[in-house]
Amino acid sequence: MKTIFIFNDSRPTDFKMRVTALGEDGSRAATIVFDTNTGVHFEYAMGCKHEFDANVESSVSVPVNDTRQRVLAAYDNTFGSGNWIPMLISPNADNADFRAALALYRQRAEIFDAIEARFSDMALAKIFEAVINPSGPSSDRVMH
Repeated sequence: MKTIFIFNDSRPTDFKMRVTALGEDGSRAATIVFDTNTGVHFEYAMGCKHEFDANVESSVSVPVNDTRQRVLAAYDNTFGSGNWIPMLISPNADNADFRAALALYRQRAEIFDAIEARFSDMALAKIFEAVINPSGPSSDRVMH
């Protein structure tokens, strides 16, 4: 059984709440952005709670239920059908397994950042020429 750590991944500058689901192996299963109306139901949407208030208006319940279906499907696709359990991580929690998963995630992110596409000076010059002069260099133009 794989543990999926569910945590508030919002930045201080974010206007909306970002919640991330991170597997114990450091793989990110989902990041969902919740607005002020749906954010109060993020635990249900992320699979941490199993009950949803029946009195919630449809403009909130429909997107929350849709999100839950997509998130649970993502968990199944990432970790195997029913082979996972979500664990809500509170903001100031000290969980060694969560820290280890986060470290693995960050290592992967550093590898992908290091593999950035880089262009040679000649390639950049050709790209700029194509943007500035989309019909190509004057020597390549055919006059009729």
